Amino acid sequence: MAIEQDWRPRALCWGLLLAGAGADATVMCVPAANLNVPATSEGLYVNLVTGVSGTTEASVPGFDIDIYAAVSTNPSGQMRFYWGPAATGGAGVVSSGDSYLALGPGAVIGPGSTFSRAAFTGDTSAWQVGTTAYLGVRFLNESGASTTYGWIQLSTSAPLGFPATIVGWCHEDSGAAITTPGGPPDAVFANGFE
Repeated sequence: MAIEQDWRPRALCWGLLLAGAGADATVMCVPAANLNVPATSEGLYVNLVTGVSGTTEASVPGFDIDIYAAVSTNPSGQMRFYWGPAATGGAGVVSSGDSYLALGPGAVIGPGSTFSRAAFTGDTSAWQVGTTAYLGVRFLNESGASTTYGWIQLSTSAPLGFPATIVGWCHEDSGAAITTPGGPPDAVFANGFE
């Protein structure tokens, strides 16, 4: 039985990105998704634009990421990321090769980042130790048919990454780079009123 969740009842945060991409760029966020990721071979599929999630690929049209427990790893059940067909452009930020990074505050995700689409063969050891961090992502935004950059905040547990929760996510809808929260501000504002 597929469990489908929809982001619309949750708070949706819209903020203007005032530096780097122009005044009409919008950062779209689901700040409190709190989606539990089942430690199964299907895991949880998520469409980052529509907010729809479910436990089968068929239940989430245009999914951007599937976080799942690989059954053929040693040991079995290690967290992995699946990006779907190559046409979706989906991928995650890596340090080198196929080692997915657990990003901290102030990390920039954009055209200059190194990405991988490796699913079963991807190295997710940074996520298996138990952490709360950001996974940098890129995907094809079906509403604008452009490459979109974003981040997913994940909370994972040792020793294999599960239990895991998708805390929330943001993406920059213009195709510009995005920065994970908590780093230096994008712009400095001065208040001339005393």
